[in-house]
Amino acid sequence: MPRPVPARPRRRRPGRPARAALAARGDDAVRARLLRVAQELFAAHGYAAVSVRALARAAHVSPAMIAYYFRDKAGLLDAVLDDVFERVIAQLERLAAAPPAAGDATSGLIRLYLETFSREPWLPSFLVREVLGGNPALRARFAKRFPARIAPLVLPLLRREAASGRLREDLDPALAVLSVLGMCAFPYLVQPLLGPFLGYRLDEPFARRLLDHTTRLFLEGARGETP
Repeated sequence: MPRPVPARPRRRRPGRPARAALAARGDDAVRARLLRVAQELFAAHGYAAVSVRALARAAHVSPAMIAYYFRDKAGLLDAVLDDVFERVIAQLERLAAAPPAAGDATSGLIRLYLETFSREPWLPSFLVREVLGGNPALRARFAKRFPARIAPLVLPLLRREAASGRLREDLDPALAVLSVLGMCAFPYLVQPLLGPFLGYRLDEPFARRLLDHTTRLFLEGARGETP
């Protein structure tokens, strides 16, 4: 009786790491390292100037790992921005869903923006350079994915604050959003130029001072009285 021929092992497509192998290496750790490296390199050198090979080299992985997790460099950039803005949107949804009597939503909005910039100080300059002044296709994709979802949360929140008497009734919500964003983001944008002359660094003490100052400054004008 002829001996059975052993089955040949299935060949895996080259360039795509096996799921078991990834788990053994620490799947989440590899993905997190790629996100951190991409954020650092994109912020330092610009999106267009950073190649997939440079990203892989800095993260100590093969380029195939970027394709595995994110499909391509654009997908990696989307994931970097998702990591920031999905948290912002989730917190805005909580603010918007809270009953009007739950507290001062305007202060919560200012705190959310400033805590985001304090945690991600690279973000304002990156958005100005890459989204506002960069590729129009990137700007359109970013606008659809984030501002188009944020504005319908923030504008009704400010209108509700005005209706409850916590803000002036004549306050323009759209202009109020611009004022808050400008007051929160501008110190981070100009720190490399003005920080040495005005004596501030982007550290935790500065973040606390800026939060207190911006909240008081905005609310005293928006309410017409000391908060």
